[in-house]
Amino acid sequence: MNTICTTGEFMDDVEETCFIEMEDLNEYWDCEVITVDDSSAIDEPQIAAAQWSELPSLPLELIYSFLNRPDQIRMSQVCRKWSEGYSSPPVWKSFQFYLPYSEISSEICPEVKFARKYSSMFRHVEIASTSIRIGMTDQSWRQLKVFLHILTHNSQLQSIKFRNLGNYLRQLDDETYADIFRSIASFLESQNHLKSVEFRDCFYPFQEGVELLRAATEKSRESLSQLVFRGFVDDEFSNREQHASVAVSLPSLVSERLSNLTVLETDYSLIFDNMFPRQPLISDAFKNSKMNNLSKLVLHCEGFKQSHFQGLSSAFWRCFSQYNPKLKIELYFVPGSQSRREMEFYILPGMPITLLDYRLDRLHASSVMAIEVLYNHLLACKMNDHLLAVYLVWMRPIPDLSTLHPFLQACSKLKCLQLFTLYPANGIDVLLRSWIENRPASLQEVLISISNVRNEDDYLSLTTVADEYVPLLQVLGLNVFLIIDSNWR
Repeated sequence: MNTICTTGEFMDDVEETCFIEMEDLNEYWDCEVITVDDSSAIDEPQIAAAQWSELPSLPLELIYSFLNRPDQIRMSQVCRKWSEGYSSPPVWKSFQFYLPYSEISSEICPEVKFARKYSSMFRHVEIASTSIRIGMTDQSWRQLKVFLHILTHNSQLQSIKFRNLGNYLRQLDDETYADIFRSIASFLESQNHLKSVEFRDCFYPFQEGVELLRAATEKSRESLSQLVFRGFVDDEFSNREQHASVAVSLPSLVSERLSNLTVLETDYSLIFDNMFPRQPLISDAFKNSKMNNLSKLVLHCEGFKQSHFQGLSSAFWRCFSQYNPKLKIELYFVPGSQSRREMEFYILPGMPITLLDYRLDRLHASSVMAIEVLYNHLLACKMNDHLLAVYLVWMRPIPDLSTLHPFLQACSKLKCLQLFTLYPANGIDVLLRSWIENRPASLQEVLISISNVRNEDDYLSLTTVADEYVPLLQVLGLNVFLIIDSNWR
């Protein structure tokens, strides 16, 4: 492994690094300019090369946009115009920085070199880690720190993504971790025009997550319109007193700094659970809140984490919807061992849920509630007034599929239904026939997938039902797809 210099020396090396220069190629191109005074003296390959070299800027930039960095470099070395195109802003508008996985040949990785030369043109950056060898953490954090330093001083981004940093950060010693965290926070504080900030699978402690949210909204509060927090914070906390003191400040931070936020995608996490005021001050808090432009909330809920959270009330959701009148919620729910209790915790009256994705896999089949309990709860919460799409993965047999019909009839806006379940599919013929006789008015597309069909007779029975009803429903304007997955063959 190469000897690693100190951080100060490393930063000096970055400033003095020589990047790819094109002078030698320029001299070559000057000597090899093709003239067309005597077209008979030029063979067809030369003419084709001359024509490609005259490619207009817009298609040239489009070609660059489809290539990865190594291929872009090769393309830039073809001719002078293509080299000039390589240095144009559209080519460097989006940039990905991957932490080095294996040992690099020099003290500075290629991404850092690119950033030093082109970072003023960056607008959308993604920083990600795939996997880091144990011996590479020292090199990789230095590269990351320098890259963040360059962005802080040279770039004004519109979007930033941090992805899969959690496992990497856990390998760092406390001093190095704190150093990297400060670099990330300083970078976020330096940005004036961020529109989108995304953290995926980083798993910061709760207090640090709040600090990064504060940093991201320090100067970009007017421009920030989208936040994505998936695996942003670790929902386990060791210092409850410190957690409580930080949580108290979070609602005012959100209220003051997210006035133009229109899209929020988040886990139901400690951050989300503490973003909003609690009773009895809900109504008064929203009267003074500047967060009233939210139009889309994408909420990912995991049942087994329910015990970590206080939960939000129906009164909160009614008030929140009133002050965010365009709000639509997409809810993705994976139940745990107490599926009914978890459902009642996460799905409440007052939530304008337009898309529900409910995934019950085989692991939870032994303790699951009946599917009718889900239908009835959704109706009791008046979700039928909002639902546009329902995706149900119910990996256990449903005793009677025809019980789905009354629920669908009550959903006056529902356009799409997808149901994945196991055989036996009792009542499938009754359900399809009911749609011929009394089709749900808004329903446009239905996909039903039935798995674990164990013998040929059962398979033929289902295909007969499909052949009888599906064509009739399609003639009536309802696109029905019946997928039968057999394992008897």
